[in-house]
Amino acid sequence: MRGLLVIFSGPSGVGKDTLLEAWTARNPLVQRVVAYTTRAPRPGEQDGVDYHFVSRERFEELVAAGAFLEHKEVHGNGYATPLADLEAMLAEGLITVLKIDVQGALDAMKLRPEAISIFIAPPSFEELERRIRGRGTEDEATLLRRLENARLELSHQSAYAHVVVNDAIERAVDELEAIPATMSR
Repeated sequence: MRGLLVIFSGPSGVGKDTLLEAWTARNPLVQRVVAYTTRAPRPGEQDGVDYHFVSRERFEELVAAGAFLEHKEVHGNGYATPLADLEAMLAEGLITVLKIDVQGALDAMKLRPEAISIFIAPPSFEELERRIRGRGTEDEATLLRRLENARLELSHQSAYAHVVVNDAIERAVDELEAIPATMSR
């Protein structure tokens, strides 16, 4: 049986990785497509696990070869969804999750209207800012750009079929787990 495609996005710092990690731990059918990026790895990130970290040149070669479902420039870096990996996971019957920025999600929803779209929202903008600052991974200019982008991204949540507020991990994962269960497989 073919799997389900889930488009999973929200602003930077909302806790997408944390929720996705908890969801995949709970349900072995939930698997994330590892995206490509031109940005440098953050401390603790591993190539091929968190992202496929590639040079700008290699990224452009893959774009030209048609290797991606979609690709975007976000926060000054390239990000893309590998088409072959996505299709292989769907063929295995998995709940195939694209953890993707809002720009890419909007494109992916047009390209794959059958996808289940889920927007992860913060309990408040103030809490989102606290989380981003708490990471300590960006300088002030980058942080301010992320916050401005977050305001724009939050304005697009109505384009998604589902909005899950990340206020408590277990509660949010319960809600995530219930969404595909309502879809025909």
